[in-house]
Amino acid sequence: MNSENSSGAADDGGLSNPARAIGLIVVAISMFATMDALAKYSSETIRVEMVIWGRYFFHFVAMVLMLPLLGVRRVFYVKDPVKVTIRGLLLLGCTMCFFTAISLIPLTDANAIVFVAPLITVALSAFVLREKVGIRRWSAVGIGFAGVLIVLRPGFAEIHWAYFLVLAMATMFSIFGLLTRSLNRTEDPVAMLFHTALVGFIGTGILIGFYWETPTLQEWILLIVIGMIGGVSHQILIFGFRYASASLLAPFQYTVIIWATLYGYFIFGDLPDAWTLAGTALIVAAGVYVWLRERQIKPKHPVQL
Repeated sequence: MNSENSSGAADDGGLSNPARAIGLIVVAISMFATMDALAKYSSETIRVEMVIWGRYFFHFVAMVLMLPLLGVRRVFYVKDPVKVTIRGLLLLGCTMCFFTAISLIPLTDANAIVFVAPLITVALSAFVLREKVGIRRWSAVGIGFAGVLIVLRPGFAEIHWAYFLVLAMATMFSIFGLLTRSLNRTEDPVAMLFHTALVGFIGTGILIGFYWETPTLQEWILLIVIGMIGGVSHQILIFGFRYASASLLAPFQYTVIIWATLYGYFIFGDLPDAWTLAGTALIVAAGVYVWLRERQIKPKHPVQL
């Protein structure tokens, strides 16, 4: 569940088409959930490091095959290569943390905790970007983190260390999102997508030498599918954000919890308990409130990055 583009939709050329945008976003989110489920399934028979490598290797291969269509200059040229590289490293870190976590804990639990990312973004906006955050949004942040505690249930059950990987992922993804918002003003989203794949390809290529094990034919197929889904889903997401603003589309990203629950139950036999559902509901409610509140105040307090 990794967003490549959080920019607003184009406001000219007749590109505004909310229905199409929502459809594309829902499709992209379902593909992210499918990729996560396949990654979890693959990690049962092969090292998770191999799964992470496959996700980026075949994503990069897909981008290379598309170079004649996209244009070599377009995908390679970026105005701020340092920030673009840092952004790619952040997403690589997110993937490593999340894939490792879901190989050990239920999909639904992991996705529930990931939903605190928008709340972490609010906190980072206040302390790092010095944005004004009112008591109502701070209250939503507190409620969201209370939801995380309900999911984790500290003191009532032993907390698996993989849950902290998901929290680390959510934090990195928040920073990734803030950086993306800044870069979207100057960089081509397709170029950023290519560099994301390039950074992941190089990073996992260096690490995989320590963890390599030759996959079986079935495992190769799964790795190829995971990588291709990773690339295609991000492309669909980019097109979705062309037709409507991020503020309109944000709530539809929560549909991933539906897919995660279905995959978790039918493939892995994991059914979320009442505590997980209650905690997830609090986290989602807090995230939706923050979204609604930011839509109200955005015209008065534009973000300065």
